[in-house]
Amino acid sequence: MAKGVLRHLWEALDFKLSEVLQLDFLLGVAGGVAVLVMAFVEPAALIRSVPVAASLVGVIIGTVLAGVAVQAAFMDQSFLRKLRAIGRDPVYYLAPFLFTGVTGVIGMLTLLVLSAMSANTHIVVLAPFGSVAGFFTVWSLASILQCLAMLVQFVGLKMDAADVPDDVHSSR
Repeated sequence: MAKGVLRHLWEALDFKLSEVLQLDFLLGVAGGVAVLVMAFVEPAALIRSVPVAASLVGVIIGTVLAGVAVQAAFMDQSFLRKLRAIGRDPVYYLAPFLFTGVTGVIGMLTLLVLSAMSANTHIVVLAPFGSVAGFFTVWSLASILQCLAMLVQFVGLKMDAADVPDDVHSSR
């Protein structure tokens, strides 16, 4: 069962490299590098920042769930038939939310591991976990802007679908 769920998630997240390598990714890289430097210069500050980062990622994950819920609420059978009639894939509009959710979960998991460490944790352990946590945390925070842009596109999609008669029948 889990294998099937992960396969469907992977298919929904089938992005081109150009779609991944955007500003939010670069900000994530900058965040990962900043945390890597922090691990060497001031490990206590890194450890102190974990609860704040975890709270922010929790908010992002909640925002992702809310965004998906808003979109899913409008995806009834009639609307899905209209999407098919105008040649649109509904998963396209969910994908940024799913992607941000995945980066947020990875960030949260690494923050969980980081929360069990202290400023005295050996740098060989602290630096990589901190850097990965910083990368995924900042990436998920920055990618919420992509999700907001997708909500605007979804409203446009609703407008496009409004031009299709409600009695459209599926061609399948």
